[in-house]
This record gives sequence, C-alpha cells and structure tokens, in this order.
Amino acid sequence: MKLLQIMALTLFMTGCANAQSTTTTVKLEISGEPLPAIRHVTDMKVSGDTLLFVFECEDGYGQRLLRRAIIDNSDNTIKISPDMGKREDGYYASYMPYPFISDNGAIRVISQDDCEIFAVENDTAFVRTRQYLMDGNSIVPFPLSQYVQDVYMTNPDRYVFIGREPNGGRQYAMTADLGTSKVDTIRQINISPELQTWMPNAGEMVYSGKHNRLAFAYKLHPVIEIFDTDGKPIKSVRIGEDTFDPKTLEEGDFETLNSLHTVDLTFTSDYIYALHWGCGYSDADKYAPTIYKIDWNGNVIDRYFNIPYPLYRIAAIDDTQLIGWNGKEFVLIQL
Repeated sequence: MKLLQIMALTLFMTGCANAQSTTTTVKLEISGEPLPAIRHVTDMKVSGDTLLFVFECEDGYGQRLLRRAIIDNSDNTIKISPDMGKREDGYYASYMPYPFISDNGAIRVISQDDCEIFAVENDTAFVRTRQYLMDGNSIVPFPLSQYVQDVYMTNPDRYVFIGREPNGGRQYAMTADLGTSKVDTIRQINISPELQTWMPNAGEMVYSGKHNRLAFAYKLHPVIEIFDTDGKPIKSVRIGEDTFDPKTLEEGDFETLNSLHTVDLTFTSDYIYALHWGCGYSDADKYAPTIYKIDWNGNVIDRYFNIPYPLYRIAAIDDTQLIGWNGKEFVLIQL
C-alpha cells in the first residue's frame, strides 16, 4: 500500500505540473434547502442547468434520497430542492430512486427495488406512469433481479440498462421494449472468463444516442469497454495497470482490499469522462484523482491531473464543464 501511495502521489505531482493551466475548479455555494449529513452520493446526472443527485445519509439506514439542484455559473451557486418523491404523509414513492433523462429531455425516475417508472411534476413530485422496465409479465432470457442500474431511454418505450442475475450472478448490458414486454441481452459484462459474477465486475455504463454506443468502465480493473447496441465491440481502453487480486474474493470486504480504478463515469454525446483513482477507498481523501476524456471511438483525448482535492462523483454539464462531489461540497470543474 505504501508503494501504491508513493506512485499515486508522484502521478498527482507530475500531473499538476503538466496540466495546471488546463483545468480550474471552483467550489459552489449552496442556496435553497440545506444538505443533510451525506454519507455517500451514489449517482449524479445533469440536464441543462439541472443537477440530479442521489445520496445516502449518515443515519439513513440505506435509504436513498433524490434531490435536484439548479447550477448558476454566473455566481458559482447551486440551489438545492427538497427531497423528491416525498409524499404528504411523510413516506416516499420510492426508497431506491434512480433518475434518468427521457428521449424528449424530461426527467424520469425508476425505482431500483421494483423497476417502476415515475414522471416528475412540479419539480419534486413523483407521478406513476403505470409502466415498469420489467415485471412479472416481461419476457426475459433468464431469471433477473429487479435491481437495475444505468438506465437510458433510446426511443419511446425502449431502454438500455445493466441487469443482473439474482443471488450474485452474472451481469449484462440489456435492452427492454415496453411495447412488447421483452427484455434481451446486448452482451455480458465481465473482465475475463475466470471472473463471471457481477461483484468483481462492478462498474458503470453510459450511452450516447448520437453514436448509438455504450461504454462500461470497471471499478476494479483499469479498463473501459466501448460497444454498440448490438454488442459489437468498438474498443477496449486501458487506463492503468492491473491491480485486482482474485484471492480477495474470499473476503467479505474484498472491494476495500483492492485499488479502485474508474469510480464514476459520465458523458456527453461526443465524449466519455472517467474518474480514475488508482488507490483504495481508505486513501481517496489523500490523493487527487485523474479525469480521462475519451471519445466514442476509444481515443484518449486528454487527462486532467490538477484537481486540488478528492472527488467521489462527477457529471458532465457539457464538453468543457463538469460538476463534482468532493465528499462535502459540489465543485465546478472547467476543462
């Protein structure tokens, strides 16, 4: 671990010297609703000037909350809404909300516990659409868990997402056609034939409608795979050296025993942005990360080293701006 820390620090210092002029960061001042004590931000997405972020509180017992925020670049502020999906009786429409942007730009939310899809009205209210990404009537290629992630609408009633088999099984990039109630596979997501289950293959997927391509970045492996919606591989992008130790799978906390690579992934229609750590979670607050900018053909366009503090999440505003979460604050990153 000490050698890894020295290597990470060397990269950080070298990167700062070489890329200092290309990236600036500004902490955003919060207005509107105050933030609670946040334990983890689990997802961030941007649509126009609106940030959607999902988080867990320190005393939330695993419940996830969703809020929206308006980003004002003119005075570096961010205005936070109340909790989204909270009913008048104090209960929530979903305790596992996952936001996505529909094909017409409207905000939608899927409940990760039962795949129900909600529209959003009056900024924060969830309204049932009576649609499910998949349910008991869906035609599926094999048994699937109802926990889904990385949901994107590709056309009306058509989606791509990451699905997984139950009980720690395999994971796949998948399609769902709500008109025919059919769910099908695009391709299995796994780094090697020896590692088949979803846990050592955890990561994040993004989708470009312009290029009709998907990209999946592994958290425990320094690889980003780009492929089209038929599953045809475009390119496998390597952004580091292999560090995963398969022997740690025998331990319950195997993820904390390994270096983490891409811990978050965001995108625009033309680029992919990978937040790369290269260290363990316990060391994330000691070293600055690297942000890789990659086009949808798999070419590494740029790398940004000079982030002056840790980052845990990023979301692309456009090709020149990202918003990040540093564990305590939102920051605006000018590329």
